[in-house]
Amino acid sequence: MGRKPVDPFVRAQIVALHNAGFKQVDISTHLGKSRCCVQNAITKFKNHGHYNDMKRSGRPKKITGSDICYLKRLVRGDVRLSASKVTSELNISLSNPVSVVSVRRYLKDLGYEYVVKLKKQWLSAKHRQRRIAWCKQYSSWTCDDWRKVIFSDESTFYVLKRKNLCKIRRLDKEKLLPECLEQTNTGDGGKVGIWGGISGNGITVAKIYTENMNSNLYCDVLQHELKQSIQKIRKKNKIIFQQDFAPWHTSKIVKQRIRQMKLNVLDWASKSPDLNPIEMLWSILDKKLAAKPIYSRTALKERLEEEWNNIDQDLCIKLVESMPERIQKCLAAKGGHFL
Repeated sequence: MGRKPVDPFVRAQIVALHNAGFKQVDISTHLGKSRCCVQNAITKFKNHGHYNDMKRSGRPKKITGSDICYLKRLVRGDVRLSASKVTSELNISLSNPVSVVSVRRYLKDLGYEYVVKLKKQWLSAKHRQRRIAWCKQYSSWTCDDWRKVIFSDESTFYVLKRKNLCKIRRLDKEKLLPECLEQTNTGDGGKVGIWGGISGNGITVAKIYTENMNSNLYCDVLQHELKQSIQKIRKKNKIIFQQDFAPWHTSKIVKQRIRQMKLNVLDWASKSPDLNPIEMLWSILDKKLAAKPIYSRTALKERLEEEWNNIDQDLCIKLVESMPERIQKCLAAKGGHFL
């Protein structure tokens, strides 16, 4: 059996009685503690000057020094081995093998997390240079300047599949309940596309469609949804329109339609969805759609239209006004990815 813990207050009593001239036998009898306990309390106070327990060293670590450095090398770079493979590689250099659980614990203590890879656009050296050049060109723009820009984009939503990972709380016996399942089907139950834009004036009129986006459909969006949205804005001559380099944005008939409508189009850097504040809005919409089950394309269209129209203007302004910060982050990342 191990030693029973002794309260620091009891140790203080032992020392006080000892200083008052009491013998250790009498202190032991008076407080109901063993003579060994009394002697240890007095010795500890003489050596350390306090009544608390000393910090214990615990069990010696199995991985130390150079082995820790080797462990870090195994989870860096392009390889990023799993815990079982790391353990196999590590045990080759250890005299006493360790378990997978121990390796996972060490990696956690070192700050390494086992997570899903983030999905980002592939960037070449030229893409990075163009992103840097674009950020430098617009780094002097203020929030007032960015509020005049209509940031536009298209996104696709599925009936049975969400963009974000859906986590819930449930009991083990509830795992097969309909509300606890993420049901799948061929084609993910059907898809619906949406075109929309945001600015300092709030949201634009959205275009919800079931076919694939193409040049003709995009021309229709510009002629109706975008034009209708611009007409609601007072200072129309100061509006700037933003779009990315999707194939249907750069086709001849779309360029011709833009010239006919006399749109002031913002220069944009290719491969830069992280610079477009509306991208964050698609994730917010997806979370709202995940709040209630959707089982048909018609229901998805209705919910999508409802959630889009409920987007608050303050949220749009907040997203648009994040542009200066996004530009600085992109410059700090030297044109690379940022969060």
